[in-house]
Amino acid sequence: MALTVTVEDGTGLAAANSYISRANADSYFERHLHKGTWTGSTQTTKNAGVVMATRLIDDYFAFVGTKVGTTQALEFPRFGVEDRSGNTLTATTLPNELVEATAELAQFLIASDRAADPEGIGFEKLKVGNLELVPDRNNTVQVIPNIVTMMLLSI
Repeated sequence: MALTVTVEDGTGLAAANSYISRANADSYFERHLHKGTWTGSTQTTKNAGVVMATRLIDDYFAFVGTKVGTTQALEFPRFGVEDRSGNTLTATTLPNELVEATAELAQFLIASDRAADPEGIGFEKLKVGNLELVPDRNNTVQVIPNIVTMMLLSI
């Protein structure tokens, strides 16, 4: 069964699973310098990318304001949200930063499985005599890349 992308339109859809359509993400990447992963992907992969990116954004971030409805599937639309300039957004407006961050994260997810456990962990300390290995718990792949986090912090 093919994945159907249902884009949130600002009304609080109960069936929404993405903040951006594949077509809008394609348009976003037209002005992107490093877009090879996105443009080289199939439509099916792009669809899965925007849906998974949306899910991870909703899972990893706690946004200001409140949802507009009790049956909406996603964290947006919301009341009480401001843009980076401090202007209050209407409840039916999805912040542009949110939409573009979804596209960015989708491309990262297509490039590699950022949600998977890392194959290897670096070591904070190695000792030869009596062999002591201390893993570096900070040496892991971030699920959400810094660029996406920075885009979403302005919401």
